[in-house]
Amino acid sequence: MANEIERKDLFDKGLRNITQSDWIRVAGKLNISVLKSQSGTSHYISLRVPDVIETDNLKGFITTLLPNLYKQANRSIFKSILKYVKSKGLSEDDLWKALGLL
Repeated sequence: MANEIERKDLFDKGLRNITQSDWIRVAGKLNISVLKSQSGTSHYISLRVPDVIETDNLKGFITTLLPNLYKQANRSIFKSILKYVKSKGLSEDDLWKALGLL
């Protein structure tokens, strides 16, 4: 999937300071469902396909957002969201725009 990244400069340098709340905003802009963990004090959040939000159905799972993110985690999250975005006929640029980096 790394070879499919078109804007390698942004992918290498632009994902350093993206936070959990930034990804939640991106999800809202791209019509992705955001589900908070139901296990007490957990701050983990799942991004899911809007049509398949049942937590026991893995077909609807896109990615998990951890409370404290770092560059490598953000790259993995980006790739997972990009796969979903492309499956919906959107482009990588749409994802960069949702992040506010383009």
